[in-house]
Amino acid sequence: MKALTISQPYANLIACGKKPIENRRWPTNYRGPLAIHAGKGTHYLSRSELAAFPTGMVIAKCRLIACFDMKQAVVLAHREALPQELVNSGWNLNHMWSVLNHEHTEGPWCWLLSDVVQLAEPVPARGQQGLWEWHESSERERRGSGNWRGRQRSLDTPTNGE
Repeated sequence: MKALTISQPYANLIACGKKPIENRRWPTNYRGPLAIHAGKGTHYLSRSELAAFPTGMVIAKCRLIACFDMKQAVVLAHREALPQELVNSGWNLNHMWSVLNHEHTEGPWCWLLSDVVQLAEPVPARGQQGLWEWHESSERERRGSGNWRGRQRSLDTPTNGE
């Protein structure tokens, strides 16, 4: 399964279903199952804030259903049109506007996620840059079951009032 490492708290927001979009500086042609790996970086949180979240673990699975240039999508939406791959996925203009107006949509490339399932037990894994291959069964065998217990908040507790 392909995996993507995402910094906290954004990996957590995806796992909880509060962030249906992942913003990247690069596009991908990949569509299909995707593991969400919570990175260990401190880009958005201090070390003490980061300690409240699982890191270095796969915390959710989802499907990557589309990847589009945000500027192009806005132009198309104003023309009452959609990127073809969204039309093929059964999307309509209302869906598109809800994504474009979502608080976490920034672009420049928007990776649209669906069917998010938070893992009951996060699985320790070493993240990588870009899309990478994750083999769940071998990770579980090699590293154990991944019994992460939040010290301050659970996976479904919002941060900073979100």
